[in-house]
Order: sequence, then structure tokens, then C-alpha cells
Amino acid sequence: MNATRLSISVLSLSLLAGISAVAQDKQKVGSSPRETVARPMTEKERKKKEEKLRKELETPYRKWLNEDVAYIITDEERTAFKRLQTDEEREQFIEQFWLRRDPTPDSIENEFKEEHYRRIAYTNENFASGIPGWKTDRGRIYITYGPPDERHHLHVPLRDVALPLPRRRGQRHHY
Repeated sequence: MNATRLSISVLSLSLLAGISAVAQDKQKVGSSPRETVARPMTEKERKKKEEKLRKELETPYRKWLNEDVAYIITDEERTAFKRLQTDEEREQFIEQFWLRRDPTPDSIENEFKEEHYRRIAYTNENFASGIPGWKTDRGRIYITYGPPDERHHLHVPLRDVALPLPRRRGQRHHY
């Protein structure tokens, strides 16, 4: 029995010694700073990164083309703008675009540009319905033609017609 206890004690001590040695090795490995070496990008990854960067840089110009002037730019102007290669060319194009439409080129302000952006703001405030106001049919008409010449407010007495609430009141615009 003493021999059994002695062998169990020796096994336990050797096991503990082995565990502590492994723990010390792990501490040595964990304490040294790990060096990370970036693997070189493949051609496909490089092209994908360049394309993503190009799209990020084009975003303001894409917004200008597809949102700001979507209803007033001509097809020829749109095609010419899409062919431009540099941001400097795009900036010059945008400047010339607004200068061509300026009713008083000698003044500092571009009245057409100011009115255009005022119309966009008005449509977004007044015609939005789940989508921005400039994207609605009413918004497109308002941006293109300006405010209506006449407005007729339609009021249907509530007791005469049992229509859902949104259909009881409205406006009719004449251009």
C-alpha cells in the first residue's frame, strides 16, 4: 500500500512538473511580439480595391448626375459627362453646365441654379411619401416646370361622401 501511495505521489509530481513546463513555454511564446506579414494582394483583389475606390470617389458626381440634375440635363450632356475621365474635367463640366443656364451671366448669383435647388428642397418637404419628394411624379413636374399657375383646393363635405380620410381633401394644380 505504501508502494502504491508512493507511485501515485511520483506520478502526480511528474504530471505537475510537465504541466508547469508547458505553461512556461506558452508564456514565453505569448510574451514575444508576433510579427504579422501581409500577404501580397492578388491581381483580382487589387482590381476590386481600385474599383471600390473609384466608385467612392465618383459618388458626388454620380449623385449630381442622377439626382440633382436628373430632370434638366439633356441626353447629349449626360453622354458627354459619362465620358469624362478626371474629377477636374467633371468640375469644369458642372461649372459650364450651370453657366449655360444662367439667365444673367454678368451677375454673381446663378438664379437658375438657386431656383433649381430651391425646387428640389420644396418637393422633398412637400411631396415626400415614403420616398424623397424629388423622385415622385409631382416632384418631377414641380422641378421641371416650377410652381403651378393656379391651385384649386378641393373640399368634400365629410357627411356627404364616405371616402377614406386621405381622399376627402386635396389640391389640383394647373400648369
